[in-house]
Amino acid sequence: MNTRDLAYFSSLVELRNFTVVASRFNVSQPTITVAIQRLENEFGAPLVQRDRAHNKLAITRAGILLYQRAQRILKDLDLAHSEVSRANQSTIQFGMPPIIGTMWFPLIAGQLFSKGLLNYTQTLEVGSDQLLKELESGKIDVALLGSVRPLHEENLDITLLASHPFKAVVSKEHPLADAGHISFEQLARDNFITMTGKFVHPQALKAYSEYAGFKPNVIYSTPTLSLIKGLVRANLGVSLLVDDAVLPSDDVVALTLDDPLPERFNMSLVVRKAFLPNKIQQEFISTLFALKQTVA
Repeated sequence: MNTRDLAYFSSLVELRNFTVVASRFNVSQPTITVAIQRLENEFGAPLVQRDRAHNKLAITRAGILLYQRAQRILKDLDLAHSEVSRANQSTIQFGMPPIIGTMWFPLIAGQLFSKGLLNYTQTLEVGSDQLLKELESGKIDVALLGSVRPLHEENLDITLLASHPFKAVVSKEHPLADAGHISFEQLARDNFITMTGKFVHPQALKAYSEYAGFKPNVIYSTPTLSLIKGLVRANLGVSLLVDDAVLPSDDVVALTLDDPLPERFNMSLVVRKAFLPNKIQQEFISTLFALKQTVA
């Protein structure tokens, strides 16, 4: 079977137009037609039905079943291309969200530097949701991820390194600044400043506010942790941050939340199960495990 035929067929299912599919792959329309015919001969069943009178295309039940399987085959094929092309490289394709890069990665960076591993590292800093997609597609091989619940993914090896509570962060002028601990509903009338949606903090904010029975008034979102703390310090709003994010030098107050929610900032070391690291890459991964003792 020609895997290119599966790619043509998958696009045809999605686009329902032979001409548009041919244009996408920069081939002639008969090329797509012949490819579909080969697949129908291969599986002994019609995959598409063409209504030329009404210019419509329908996918048969057999076609839908093949499409579902083809998606996995094409995904695995793309992953194989990515892994094989880098098989003889010592480069470490590594990902982490900026908040982990700011708070916890520096604790291990010295060891990585002393072992000469940082020279081999290409780092992608984006939100954890995006990093999960990059791992699954093979664009990165290892990542430190944040999540509000422990991660469970079939194709990934996941090691929980640390689990930290979220805290409400307010200015020193806030009426609750001296409370020490509060319930989240006490912030119902406050404005909120939070990290952008690609990070886990908005998920935690949603969980806490739903539990407290109110919709938070988010006046500003940013991926920059220092900006959040600066705006809170100026008493422009409150925030929800992982406890280790707040330092004495930030000049803000972190309040313990009494709400009995399971949401925490979980940091996990994640490696794709199919990844076969070379000696340098394995040393890098092993060194990251040291964070479990450092930040637990």
